[in-house]
Amino acid sequence: MPELRDQQRVALLTARLGLPEGALKPELALEALRHGSYAHERSLAAGREVLRSNERLEFLGDAVLGLLIARRVYERFPGATEGELTRLRAALVREESLAIVARQLGLGELLLLGRGEQRSGGRENAARLADALEAVIAAVLLSCGLERTQETVERLLAPLFDQGALARDPKTELQQLFQSRRRTPHYQVLAVAGPDHARSYEVEVRLDGTPLGRGRGRSKKEAEQAAARAALEAPDVLDRALLDEAVSVVSSDPRWRELAAEEAARLRGALGDVQVEHIGSTAVAHLDAKPVIDLLVGVRELTPMLRIPDYEGCGEAGVAGRLYFRKRGPVSFNAQVVELEGPLWRDALLLRDYLRAHPEERERYAAHKREAIASGATTLLRYSEQKAGLMLELLERARGWATRAAGA
Repeated sequence: MPELRDQQRVALLTARLGLPEGALKPELALEALRHGSYAHERSLAAGREVLRSNERLEFLGDAVLGLLIARRVYERFPGATEGELTRLRAALVREESLAIVARQLGLGELLLLGRGEQRSGGRENAARLADALEAVIAAVLLSCGLERTQETVERLLAPLFDQGALARDPKTELQQLFQSRRRTPHYQVLAVAGPDHARSYEVEVRLDGTPLGRGRGRSKKEAEQAAARAALEAPDVLDRALLDEAVSVVSSDPRWRELAAEEAARLRGALGDVQVEHIGSTAVAHLDAKPVIDLLVGVRELTPMLRIPDYEGCGEAGVAGRLYFRKRGPVSFNAQVVELEGPLWRDALLLRDYLRAHPEERERYAAHKREAIASGATTLLRYSEQKAGLMLELLERARGWATRAAGA
């Protein structure tokens, strides 16, 4: 994009922060956007220090942001322990979280960077973005005061505050996780010890008789919360919930591509600098599929704190290097977030393109799906197991096809 003038940078930053025109002092706004590499280059050219970098504002912004977020989590979660409040605050002020907010603001394109820093990808660097956001918060404080800064911080971080993991206690979160699949976890008291005035409870949470986690507490309720927390922290609990989902296969719907394109555009608007591709069987014309549209989201840096508005986060869901999200409704979507141009990205697109180019393989795959459902593979786990062998075979054929095409 063309180089922005200073006045344009200030105006864009002010508008994106949701502040009235002229609210930010221009000298503070520009200082907040000025990386040390830019200030250093200008000072070298002049033979003296002529510009200040954003490091001092970053120092102030870090302290202010920590205070405001601590106050917010303290007020929002009155039942949380000191340790839980500390973890919540740490999750919100960590570099990855602040970089997400900075990207949503489009802060990268506004930064003043030295030439070397620009060439090395400084506008997308998570550390640079997080530091700049802290400096911007300080500029808001010095320009507008503490009350306006509090409002700005809450508005910017609202998507992170509103994510389900922060809004629910562990027992409720576990309950809703499985109830969305029409299953309910149950709690069993294993032991009660100690005198009446100092009782200790041990509780186990189970799903269909299978233990998920254990916890101890001074009351039954406290022990149940501890057991639920242990279950949520177990690496395979989300996978169990996800893979128990019922599945069906329907005839190809020509509307799938249009719906996928609309949702992909929405995701690009919500997530900023990402690439989104329609993948899976719904992306292949005339191929029977589950009535769920799969989207592949390519990011430059995969961060566990990533959230997608209106989607339920499901962790890696059994695939390392992937974040899995789902949205269920009249039209359902899965979003698989992976590193752009990484192996998972390349394989997903390669398999899609191979099936599009080979109608006979498409028909073989469709027949295999119908046979799997007919044999009783009607949960996602069993359905995926039934398809696994053929999927690997198709992927190997797709790789060979791509290699031959590249050598032609």
